[in-house]
Amino acid sequence: MAELLEQDDLKLLTDIGFIAASRGLKDHAVAIFDAIKAMRPEGEAGYLGLGMVDILGGDPAAAVKTLMAAPRSDAVDTFLGIALVQNADVQQGQKLLQSVIDNSADTPLARIASETLASVAAHAALP
Repeated sequence: MAELLEQDDLKLLTDIGFIAASRGLKDHAVAIFDAIKAMRPEGEAGYLGLGMVDILGGDPAAAVKTLMAAPRSDAVDTFLGIALVQNADVQQGQKLLQSVIDNSADTPLARIASETLASVAAHAALP
């Protein structure tokens, strides 16, 4: 069966979805990421996008649920770790973020995970 979208087209659509999410265009972003997830259920992009929409929308519990269903990857684990921390499951989130750092040193995902852990530590140090 021929694929509905070429890989470059899918990447462009994913980028547009992330731009929509970052600009607060939740409904548009959700529509894009739902379509990506339907076309590529084995891929992480749709799940990551939907999780990001939930994180940016202040609903970390929904992000956790979405990202737990995603295929495992360092990207998924990074954002799942962030969602877990935001959802008050700090210990589990820290563990997941540390695993990203351990598995993917010197990558942008490891930097995001490290910055998140530093923020959690700084927050914990506050009176």
